[in-house]
Amino acid sequence: MIDLPLTADDRAAWDSLAATAGTANPFYDPAGVAAGMLLPEGGRPRLLLVRDGSGLLGALPITVQRRRGVAMYVENWDQRLRALGEPLIYDGAEEEFWRVALPALAGLPGHWLRLSALDAESASTRALFTVLKQTGGAHYVTRRYGRAVLHHGLSSEEHAAQHVRGKVLKEHRRLRARLADRGELRFDRLAPDADSEPWIDELFRLEETGWKGREGVAASADAATEACFRHLILAAQRADNLDFHRMSVGGQPIAMLANLEHGREAFQLKIAYDEAWASFSPGVLLEMAYLAYALDERGLARVDSCARAGHPMIDRIWPDRRQIVSLVVPHDRWSSRLLCRTQAAWRARRKPALNPAVEGSPA
Repeated sequence: MIDLPLTADDRAAWDSLAATAGTANPFYDPAGVAAGMLLPEGGRPRLLLVRDGSGLLGALPITVQRRRGVAMYVENWDQRLRALGEPLIYDGAEEEFWRVALPALAGLPGHWLRLSALDAESASTRALFTVLKQTGGAHYVTRRYGRAVLHHGLSSEEHAAQHVRGKVLKEHRRLRARLADRGELRFDRLAPDADSEPWIDELFRLEETGWKGREGVAASADAATEACFRHLILAAQRADNLDFHRMSVGGQPIAMLANLEHGREAFQLKIAYDEAWASFSPGVLLEMAYLAYALDERGLARVDSCARAGHPMIDRIWPDRRQIVSLVVPHDRWSSRLLCRTQAAWRARRKPALNPAVEGSPA
């Protein structure tokens, strides 16, 4: 367990791991953690590093959650920027990682382990279930939902034909034609070596025009949140992982989309549009234009929307789902098992149809 900041050697090993981990997670790479620490609730996580004789196998930012100064549980680090809680692990080392990580985490203050926002079908989560089964451990599912994702396989034209109703596609064409009547309709992508600061400023301005601006939850609503998103976007550009799209009419930006790319995978960080143009559905039109880039030009294997469950826009045009689960894992001692079993029974009585407890078997 290591406190941040890391030594130069450990930071380099973490960078290398983040670039080649079996499951990509930009929210737990060095830039993602540094950005999240700028948020008021971000705090300063510690980093669990699992090594073998040849070097680093895996890394997971963790915190100890306390109530009135009493340590309650250990968890994979959580704050509002984070959309995925997957540890960074080299492909093939997942079981070895959890065999080392579980006892190490049990040795920290706290009564149980909470792992939130995991990919239910990732190699890491499957390995976790395997290790728990082999060691007689239990786990309890506290939340599960499907998040919209876009998978490689179809062309953008085929995807639209199969998954978007013809009537809706006709309406999209009509809206684009109406926009073109107002001025030149352009879909641009930020060049890798271009200055991204004006694009970031415009993205934040667009977000302020909508409900997030009215409710005070836009990225620019407070200095810490703005600094967090700006830091992450700039770091992604320096690493050549930024994918920034803009839709404009007559030179006026009306919708923007910022993505983080890792190899052949991408994560949608933020989308915003000018609410004055809401009748033209600019967010939907930008996402439809993005299909051509992601599937035809870039050939991405998967794009994670990072959206909430049941999102009214993206769920309609991206039918595939990434299953996201949160777990409670008792430590290997009777008091922890009893506490977690009691909590699971309480949850089952409170929400029996939504979050059934599952013990000792994969979700």
